[in-house]
Amino acid sequence: MSKSADELVLELREQISQLQKRLAVAQDDLVAAAHEAGAAYGQIERLKAKLIALTADRDAWREQAERSWWRRLTG
Repeated sequence: MSKSADELVLELREQISQLQKRLAVAQDDLVAAAHEAGAAYGQIERLKAKLIALTADRDAWREQAERSWWRRLTG
């Protein structure tokens, strides 16, 4: 027995409703992932800045140690 047009329309509406719910969940997941990615990006940028500062400090200490070593060597 074939379905009536009303039954087909009702089935389609139910499918559309289910798809809309799945889409809403997917959109929420995407927004959450974007938020997490933004937070991770911010953390990466802070760590990069810290690495740059630490590298500069290391280089300054190295240079100072080399100057001190040369002064003692040539004394």
